[in-house]
Amino acid sequence: MGENCGMYRVFADGTARPRMYGIQGRGGVRVGRISTDFQEVSRLAECCNSAGLSPIHLADVVEDFRRS
Repeated sequence: MGENCGMYRVFADGTARPRMYGIQGRGGVRVGRISTDFQEVSRLAECCNSAGLSPIHLADVVEDFRRS
């Protein structure tokens, strides 16, 4: 788990109006347009980091988050 700590961070999608935020990880994994709420996306990224989430599962986690 230690090597994944801090793997994910929030990024702003500059092409979307209103501004949307997504999550980007090391190695190029990236899921955009998750929410307009920076804090909400930041909490999701923190949860992914805390859980040591593998990059192959990020899209599934974001999909579940969007449905909740």
